[in-house]
Amino acid sequence: MSAVALSPDAPAIRLCHVVKWPDYEGFGFNLHSEKSKPGQYLGKIDEGSPAQLAGLREGDRIVEVNGINISNENHKQVVERIKAVPNETKLLVVDPLADAWYKEHKIIIKSSLPTVKQCHNPVPRPGKVS
Repeated sequence: MSAVALSPDAPAIRLCHVVKWPDYEGFGFNLHSEKSKPGQYLGKIDEGSPAQLAGLREGDRIVEVNGINISNENHKQVVERIKAVPNETKLLVVDPLADAWYKEHKIIIKSSLPTVKQCHNPVPRPGKVS
């Protein structure tokens, strides 16, 4: 199996490691799906949340949860995958422009691609004294 050769204009894919803070409820994002298009997307991202500071953005499509491709999974299955690891999750996501670029070039998005950018939220929460 050979490595995928990507052009220099290939957009970044983000692997966002989100860790909950003890003084914050949840990760700070909502999952969203539409009947008209397959996949699970990020809906509202709460301002100042672990999700926002880990690099997640509204409209991102989730490709993998904790290293598992979720493209054929329903909303409930994706929620279960996110909750499977207590207090943290790793989401491989693409924004709409990157998603379209990879589809147009017929490249399967996965965490092993060289364009994956690692992101994570700060722990502990910024501005909080431990």
